[in-house]
Order: sequence, then C-alpha cells, then structure tokens
Amino acid sequence: MKMAITILLILLILFVFLFLWTWIGYPVFLFLASKLFRKKHLVSETYMPKVTLMIMSYNEAKVIEKKIKNSLGLDYPKEKLEIFVVDSASNDGTQNIVKKYSKDVRLIEQSERKGKASAINYGMKYASGDVIIITDSNAMMNQQAVKKIARHFSNKKIGGVCGRFEARDIRDTSIGAGGSIYWKIERFLRQNESMIDSAIHMSGEITAFRKGVIDKIDESSLSEDFDMAIRIRKAGFRILYEPEAVAYEPAPENVKDLETQKRRITIGTWQGLMKHKSVMFNPRYGWYGLVILPSHKLFQILTPFFMIFILIFSALLCAMTNDSLMCIFLMLQGIFYFLTIVSFIPLRAIEKFPLFVFLKYFMATNWILILGFFDFIRKKRIVTWKKIQSSRNI
Repeated sequence: MKMAITILLILLILFVFLFLWTWIGYPVFLFLASKLFRKKHLVSETYMPKVTLMIMSYNEAKVIEKKIKNSLGLDYPKEKLEIFVVDSASNDGTQNIVKKYSKDVRLIEQSERKGKASAINYGMKYASGDVIIITDSNAMMNQQAVKKIARHFSNKKIGGVCGRFEARDIRDTSIGAGGSIYWKIERFLRQNESMIDSAIHMSGEITAFRKGVIDKIDESSLSEDFDMAIRIRKAGFRILYEPEAVAYEPAPENVKDLETQKRRITIGTWQGLMKHKSVMFNPRYGWYGLVILPSHKLFQILTPFFMIFILIFSALLCAMTNDSLMCIFLMLQGIFYFLTIVSFIPLRAIEKFPLFVFLKYFMATNWILILGFFDFIRKKRIVTWKKIQSSRNI
C-alpha cells in the first residue's frame, strides 16, 4: 500500500511538472533565454532576391480573385516577384478566374488532387526564384510581407522564415476569440524561439524557404510546414520568425470547424515527431532539439493526457490517503472542469467573458488532440485536406 502511494505520488508530481512546464515554465524559459542567449542575425535591408510566390488552391473560386489582387499589390520589385497559382484540379471555376490575370500570374495546373505537399512539389518544378514563399488562397498578406521575409535570406545561415499568422475573429464568436488568444501565445513563443535558435515551424499560410534547402516535400505528410521546418533545421539552417510579414484569414467560427482544422494538424504533428524523433532532446540541434521541439510540440499535444493522469492519480491519492491537501487539489480540478462545462453554454454573457472564452477553446482543443491522436494510431491520414468554409468568408 505504501509503495503504491509512493509510485502514484511520483507520477502525479511528474505530470503536474510537465503540464506546468509546458504552459508556464517554457514561456518563462524562452523569455529569459532570449535575453541571455540571443543569436546575432545580420540582414541587408536592400537584399531583394528573386522570389517565387506560390498560391495553393483547390476549388477556391470564392476567394482566389481577392488573393490574386492582394498578391499583385505586394511591395516588391515586379521583375523579381514570380507569382504562381498552383491549382489541384479545381472544378468550380477557379482556373478560369486565374486565367484572367495571365499577364501577371502563372497558372500551374495539377491534373489530379493529391494534397498540398504534392501540389508544392509540383509547383517547385517551375519555380525560378531563389526564395520560395508558400501561401494559401484565403490568406491575405500585408504589402511589406515579401520584402520583410526576403531580407533575412541575405544571411546564408537562414534556411526558412515564418511569417506572422493572424486568425481574425471577424464574426465575433467565442471560438474565434479563443483562437486569437492562442495565436498571441504562439507568436510570443515563436519570436523568442527564433531569437535563441529557430522557430518551431512555419505557418502554412505564409511559409518561406531558400530554394535548394528542400528538394522534395514528403507527400504523405499532413503537416508539411512542420516537416519542412524540422528538415531545414536538421540540414543545419535556422528558421526565423518575422512578425512584420503578416498573413491573415478568418478564424474557425465553431467547434466543428476547429475540429476539422486541428484534428488534421494533430495527425501531422505526430507524423513529424515520430519521423524526426532523433531530433528531440538532442543537443546536436542546439536549443531547437534540446528544448524547443519537445516543449512546444511533444508536450503540447500530450497536454490532455497529462490532465487525465493528474485527475486520476490525485483522485486515487485522495481516496487512499485522505490527505487534505490532495483532496483540495482534486476539488480545484473539479471546479476547473465545472467551469469548462459552463463555458460551452450558448449564452452571450458566457461567450463574451474572457475566462470562459479561454476555457472553451483550451478544452475543445485538448479534446481534439485526443481525437487526433487516435486517428494517428488508426493510421487515418487523408492528405487531401478538408477545407473550413467559414474561413473563406473574407
């Protein structure tokens, strides 16, 4: 009995530590490390290499014209900016819209829809730029985005650049507001990671890499931006975060849309971690392998399991020892989960209260992480992603 209590207590302390490290300790570590171990990064503001901007599309008739106009309005020398629309066999008139801009935009037609990674590989065959920027049809970029990204490649140690992605809550929904909070945290992490080594990975909405660093993208990957980032870092290059290069799109408006988005990302993350497991906790890859990859990705997607084990072990210890502190800890968890249930009540007053906005998004995301994990275990991996229609309401 005493041995069982000791083992349960050690496990409880371990999972509480991992949970607290992931959401409190790691951000604090990054903040301090960015002051103490910041890497020098010299760039030339006048450096303007030839850039290939690849817009990925499949049945994007609803947004493609706005995206093309947005791309043509970018502040970058026209003779150095090559704009592609790589279309994966759309059947909704997307290609006809693109053809109207054939003077300035090249349509690269892929005869069969095989997923985003496949489309990127197909488009790269035609790219002549020294830097390739991947962007989505519904992700609008600020005018300075390409210029702010391209300058970093004057430093030969830079292999990739991650722009700033904003999920905008244009419909004023609780899930959208929760997503905005999530991306603020994510931006803080990536910016500080970039200062000490490399950002965890690039956002699919605004991904840039040096041509030749990656010859071919893994077409089985459901999170190609994550896989690309790890491969860039394994090759000895850094991935920087550029907050002044912005791409924005509407945030998911409901839990169903959030699940469609996050479930796929979760499977892709597990794919990437298993494929590149040799990088995790490996000092050979600097702070990226030793701390950034395990803390930002592995521990984040394990968070719901940490929470489950914490609840189970604290309940067992409370019952077995009747220790007042342990029982209070269990009671506090009960309050947390009760408030979470309340956060899902469709009342305006609840949906606008910041605490409930955070709890709803946090717990919905963690539930989706569990679903995504079991999808990964069951090898449910469809590379032709399902779009979120609400994110096309721009």
